[in-house]
Amino acid sequence: MARLFSYKNRPVHLGPFPLERLARTTSMPDLEAVPAMVPVPFRDDARPESLTNAMARFIGMFDTIRDGKPADLPAEIPDDPVERANHLKAAGYYFDAAQVAICALPEAARLKNPIRNPRIDELRAELEQGQPKTFSSGIDVIYADVLEAARTKPSPIPHHTRAIVFVVEYARDPRPDEPGTEWFAGTQSQRAAVLGAQTAVLLSDYLRLLGFEARAHTATSSDVDLGRLAVAGGLARLCGSNSNEAPALENPFAGHRFGLAAVTTTMDLATDLPLAPNPGRGEKWRSHGPRWWAGKGTGRSALSREPFATREFRQGEYPFERLKRRKTPTTFIDGDRVPRFPKRADFFARALFGDMGKNVQDAAKGGHYVNKSPIGYCARRALGALLLLQFGQARGPVAPSVADPRANAENIKGATYYLSADAVGLSGVPEWAYYSHNASGEALEPYHRNAISVLIDQGHETMEGASGD
Repeated sequence: MARLFSYKNRPVHLGPFPLERLARTTSMPDLEAVPAMVPVPFRDDARPESLTNAMARFIGMFDTIRDGKPADLPAEIPDDPVERANHLKAAGYYFDAAQVAICALPEAARLKNPIRNPRIDELRAELEQGQPKTFSSGIDVIYADVLEAARTKPSPIPHHTRAIVFVVEYARDPRPDEPGTEWFAGTQSQRAAVLGAQTAVLLSDYLRLLGFEARAHTATSSDVDLGRLAVAGGLARLCGSNSNEAPALENPFAGHRFGLAAVTTTMDLATDLPLAPNPGRGEKWRSHGPRWWAGKGTGRSALSREPFATREFRQGEYPFERLKRRKTPTTFIDGDRVPRFPKRADFFARALFGDMGKNVQDAAKGGHYVNKSPIGYCARRALGALLLLQFGQARGPVAPSVADPRANAENIKGATYYLSADAVGLSGVPEWAYYSHNASGEALEPYHRNAISVLIDQGHETMEGASGD
């Protein structure tokens, strides 16, 4: 729906929800009453086609690299804990968290028996079989780093004093018989866990680049109870403890439909107050009244809170179905005469081999060209680690349930939009789109007929600091 009010003057660190309007308390709630954290399962043997089984490898990789060594020299950053906190909250929103809060790390939130994802050991065994063939810059260093991380058991963190907590909202539940939802029905907690892990892992790496110890904690690998941190940081309150209902966490805007992740660190940060347990009518009116309904001054509103409320997942949020289509591109491509080039000819490989001079070669070593900004470079390790999952063979025979090409297309689009993509397109892959030779110089025969192209919107908020290219 159309936006009624602008939020251009809203500080980025406040996020899309009006958390600053919520009633708070200076008294810490009883964290012992919060239900104990239970790891999210990532195996669905009853439904081999479930997205859960595919997501398992990715959250396993995030859990593998959730810790690391901080930079030897601390970065020059502001001493003000409030400015630090605002910066890290803004970074959390930049990496697509729905809500972010910071709290002192309470003893009641430390787990006596940390949770460890069993997929880490499976990935370690997989990586020990060898490094993939690719000229991706710094892949050898990344491979060694990830393998070492998989072999290393995290040490205790009694000296971590602050926790940054992230909320990831659940998407809308698929409607009965909704086309394009067969693969992801019943995977809300897994989806939230993966997206939350991504944010936590990136920001923990960012803090380590600044010279501070930091560790990510996810729904599958954690040294802390994420629910208790959410209560301590003012992102959730306990409900049902004084009734016949089982105690459960409730977020003021997402209800019970959310997942959590966190980063603990040694950096000194300003903290948020817990939520008031029983806000009065006036306090509710302030946070959930007309301003929230209409979205005055915030990125989200009561009317736009749930994406895909009026659209099917397979359609995406944008009305691409209204665009004019044609069988051939408007730009003429003489396919019979388009040459195929070897992977060695792309500019990343040429830079590494020194084709463009020593200065360019030195700048390409170890992915040095992405070192310009820590907030960008913090994604380098995770991107490289996920690259190791890019290669492999199909696992087992094709299931009978994927025999219908139209249903497959709808399920691919639905699942991709469900995982927060902004645009998805399906197409054939002409032979000239393939390299002629792979990274090892071996002749490469085209091996797939179809392609899935995915677009991720970088967000208009980032453009104020961009050069426009």
